[in-house]
Amino acid sequence: MDFRLSEEQSDLVGVIKDFGKREVTEKFVREIMGRPALDRVPYAREQGFMRKLLDIGLKTLVVPEEYGGGGADLLTQCVATEAIAQYASVAAAFLQSSWKLCGDLAAFGTEQQKEWIFSTLASDPGFLMGSACTEPGHGVDPRLANDAPGSGLATFAFRDGDEYVINGEKCFIGSVTTNLLFVWLRTDKRGPLSRSMSCIMVPTTTEGYSVQRFNEFMTEGLRPNGDPLFDDVRVPVANLLGEENKGFLIWEGRSVYNLLWPASVVGEAQKIYELTKAEAKRRVQGGKPIYEHSNVGMKLAEMHSMIEDLRLKVYRTAWEVDEAAKTGKVVFDTLGVNLCAMAAHDVQTGTAARAAEIWGGRGALKDLPIEGYIRSAWGHLHEFGTPDICRIQSWLRLDGYEPLDSLAG
Repeated sequence: MDFRLSEEQSDLVGVIKDFGKREVTEKFVREIMGRPALDRVPYAREQGFMRKLLDIGLKTLVVPEEYGGGGADLLTQCVATEAIAQYASVAAAFLQSSWKLCGDLAAFGTEQQKEWIFSTLASDPGFLMGSACTEPGHGVDPRLANDAPGSGLATFAFRDGDEYVINGEKCFIGSVTTNLLFVWLRTDKRGPLSRSMSCIMVPTTTEGYSVQRFNEFMTEGLRPNGDPLFDDVRVPVANLLGEENKGFLIWEGRSVYNLLWPASVVGEAQKIYELTKAEAKRRVQGGKPIYEHSNVGMKLAEMHSMIEDLRLKVYRTAWEVDEAAKTGKVVFDTLGVNLCAMAAHDVQTGTAARAAEIWGGRGALKDLPIEGYIRSAWGHLHEFGTPDICRIQSWLRLDGYEPLDSLAG
């Protein structure tokens, strides 16, 4: 593996860094986050923020080149995600879900679906996509080896002529107000999830779709999080992604794109480290900057080491996926992806805890930026499963566990 970024990747980081300095100012972040959750995305549209993301090529970074996009491989996506988290974190809400779903669509979509969605992404800066899987009582079932008949998901779709009729509910969905939801559900009520799961694309303007409640968390997001309800929602059969009852194949295939979350943790942790290092050099205690005190230096060294370790894990895993793709192999959920997710939780909370110690009481002041980063680290312990779920997933794959074995034959 070449540990140097390519010229194109370095240029992309430069574009993101420049965009962040120019557009993601403290004033802009305060203005957008000071609004009610439901008004934040409309405000970003009104301010032309999403148009600017499209104009610099970030919105279509993962759209295949034949459809006018950047066709970015997974390593490039991780490099871009890290830079966004470090320099322009607000932009992540408009990009990461769409990037992941572009990968799903490129691998499993029909030509009609690709033309519809990729052309819309390229022409409509306000168009957003999201994914809906989590349900009350079925939080991590699709992620673990829980394949008992009838378990895993309760939302159900049955076919009625040229339409699917969807009924059920989801919870903790961070994409409830996007334009298009990729909904993970059952199309067979009784079979094991690996043979009963499907993915159907649902425009959120469809009759019967509603949001039962909006969730308020200690860490506020730019896009509102909510619990959607599907009450006899009818969509064309043409909106099925892949084959009926074989959605688990897509689910496992898309797991490699979960690597974008650990990549974002690298960027956010790097920002925490740099803010904390600068504070340590500014603040004087005992007649000298606290940066020169060994107990502070140790913590900074630990933070730096954790970040570098995770960055290398993420880059190596992405590189392995991309190398396999060059040979035509589709890589599904891997030990590497799960190890990165497991480590990301530790890096997230570990850097935040050390930063809080170094900043002392000032670290809790809301008028300083570090407070939000520290709170965010502890508020996202549920990302892609709790730390223990990530450890269990890694443990299962140590001996070569393959969920897709159940699809053989």
